[in-house]
Amino acid sequence: MLSHTRLKVCVVVAAVCWFALLIYVMSSLRGQPGGPADSTKHIDTLRQAGNIALARVAKSQALLSEFLQHAWKGNVSLNHSQSSNRHVSSSRLTSGGKDILKVVVSGDADSLLGVMAMMNSVATNTHHPLHFYVTLPSAVIPHFNKWISQTKLRTAGLTVKPHPPKVPQKRSHYAKIYIKNIFPNLKGSFVYLDPDIIVQGDISELLNTPIITSQFGAFTKDCFSTSRHLSLTHQYYSFHLNLLHPAIHALKIHPNTCVPNTGVFVSQMHLWANASHQMQELISSSTINEPIHSSMADEGEAAVLAVIYGHMAPLPRVWHLPDLGLKARVSYSKHFVQSAKLLHWNGHFKPWSRKAAFSDVWLRYYLADPSGKYRPARISL
Repeated sequence: MLSHTRLKVCVVVAAVCWFALLIYVMSSLRGQPGGPADSTKHIDTLRQAGNIALARVAKSQALLSEFLQHAWKGNVSLNHSQSSNRHVSSSRLTSGGKDILKVVVSGDADSLLGVMAMMNSVATNTHHPLHFYVTLPSAVIPHFNKWISQTKLRTAGLTVKPHPPKVPQKRSHYAKIYIKNIFPNLKGSFVYLDPDIIVQGDISELLNTPIITSQFGAFTKDCFSTSRHLSLTHQYYSFHLNLLHPAIHALKIHPNTCVPNTGVFVSQMHLWANASHQMQELISSSTINEPIHSSMADEGEAAVLAVIYGHMAPLPRVWHLPDLGLKARVSYSKHFVQSAKLLHWNGHFKPWSRKAAFSDVWLRYYLADPSGKYRPARISL
């Protein structure tokens, strides 16, 4: 009888201990007091102290915290307080009483498989009318149009335009600077997505990200990469810009500021048009002897980074899980990747060209080219 009573006491004590531990863990995952901003300061302090291992742990904790908070509270972008100078996602185009969501993408022959899969993922997981604004090299457009016409994407709204002459060959990312020039009829809010992306959530949530008048768009920035082979300094402004260039120096950019990832962003067209004008002026000021970019970057990306410095709203972390293409294997669990609303294979390991982390997720949205001209490297048709 006595042993049975002791057993019951032990069970109760164990349950209390586990409950206390659960409260502690959940509290720590919510970040430091003050929210995500203080979590970022905590990570920066560890980084500056040279404790990279602890900083990576803190970064992973902060990342997981934001994912959990999104699950607990619903769409975090809808929980922001209303502001008189907030730009709400809106469109003059409507279909059946719903706003048409606008998605901009730039690609080329090397990334056309990615363009198709990205568009398919958006269309599959979004329950609102869509209109894709796609810009490609002129030579690729006829094949792209024929390919689209033979898939389920033919029912989505589509505008296809060629890259302007100012977009260098093999550098389709320059096109984000010229969105207003390429698509003069595009108005209101839009989301820009690189081709190496898969969207697992409803894109309307992302388009509800608040942006104020002093900002050019909403981006994510992160000083810590999932790749152990990528120097942390590569993710600072000093790595991408020539800070001694007069036009760059005038912006008073702190060299150790984390660079944003420009492969995913939300903006309003009139705000982005203003930013684009400044970007083009910076590119014009760049010369061979005095470039605006470092030796490890190009002037297109440097111009974007310089202009949006200090003028960025934050994207919800759940809407951007980057760096999946920095190496062949990434130490995220499948459950963690499934919980992300947007996956980004930025880096050399693209899921359609070589072995890449979580390429099976990308393959779910792969749309075969009926002609067989474009196909993933690991699939023979």
